[in-house]
Amino acid sequence: MRAERTIRLVAPAGKQERAALSWPAGEGGGTMFKPIAHNLQRLTRFSGRDTRETFWPYAVTLLVLALAASALVAMPPMLETMAKMQRFAVEHPDQATVRQGPGSYSIQIQGSHPELMPDLHGMLPGMAIILLVFVALVAAAVVRRLHDRGTSGAWALPPLVFLAIGMALTPRLLDARHGGPDLSLLPLLFVNNLLYLAALGWLAILLMRDGTIGPNRHGEDPTPAEVRQRRRSPPRPRD
Repeated sequence: MRAERTIRLVAPAGKQERAALSWPAGEGGGTMFKPIAHNLQRLTRFSGRDTRETFWPYAVTLLVLALAASALVAMPPMLETMAKMQRFAVEHPDQATVRQGPGSYSIQIQGSHPELMPDLHGMLPGMAIILLVFVALVAAAVVRRLHDRGTSGAWALPPLVFLAIGMALTPRLLDARHGGPDLSLLPLLFVNNLLYLAALGWLAILLMRDGTIGPNRHGEDPTPAEVRQRRRSPPRPRD
């Protein structure tokens, strides 16, 4: 009779193990709160490296909160506009068409009535504050994530530059709302928005990529030492 022996190969730790074991010891509570606590404790630390698993839960949480805050800022002007349109429809039924059905309600106004438009100019300060707070909270985390890729934190600057240009030009466009929009600014804003979206998309791609394995010029691999050692070790037979 011939005895058969089964040999299993144990592969080095891969990306999933790097993700699961990349948290500093003793931090946070549950898994969802670890990246949030990790980044809140490092709001002014622009050195070092962070993995995708450390960055994205925190960034997405901030983005959701920023969108919710923006909706709260936009809601009062929008509700005021709806109230104005309803009053206009009652006072000028010949210039308004009201359609109402199950789960739907719309008012169509004929002609040009700038006074019925929402006060977008009044919304800008609130939106700007939300944006500045978001950038301040996420800036260091973005830089550390870029460092984990082995790239410079300067890649985060182009979207901010184009965003600042847009924020500077938009009030000038809205200042002319009573006499009609300043159409001369529209081509510049259009091109600026395209460049902003392109720069933001490229930054998002960089932030979604996995980090370099081992040390780079920005610091040590945030993966725990035992996982790095297993990754370097060749597969070994096991009975």
